[in-house]
Amino acid sequence: MPKRPRPKKTATHQPREVSYIVDMEAGEHRYVFLEGVGECRAHFQKLVEDLERGVVDVVVVAKASLLYVDTSPMWMEKFIATVKRRGVLIADTRTQQEYDLRKREDETAFRALKPDVS
Repeated sequence: MPKRPRPKKTATHQPREVSYIVDMEAGEHRYVFLEGVGECRAHFQKLVEDLERGVVDVVVVAKASLLYVDTSPMWMEKFIATVKRRGVLIADTRTQQEYDLRKREDETAFRALKPDVS
């Protein structure tokens, strides 16, 4: 009797989420510096590395503008480019806003969150 082909398993993709938490209290924080990219908090660098490896589908943050805290412009560009390339969503829990930076209007709205440092 011939063997029956095994049915293919259907993979149910569960989004992999990561929370990004920013300590706004004054004090010492751990920073990293990368030549040509600048300085950022160490856990922001880890977040970008996880995004580049493709282990994250959604970045959850209390307030999306907190991603800009202590982050050099080049690190933010690296973050934005990686999020766009990987199709990662950014979820702002305070405003219930979800940003898909592949959409021009979402990218524009996200970039507008950058604090004005004058």
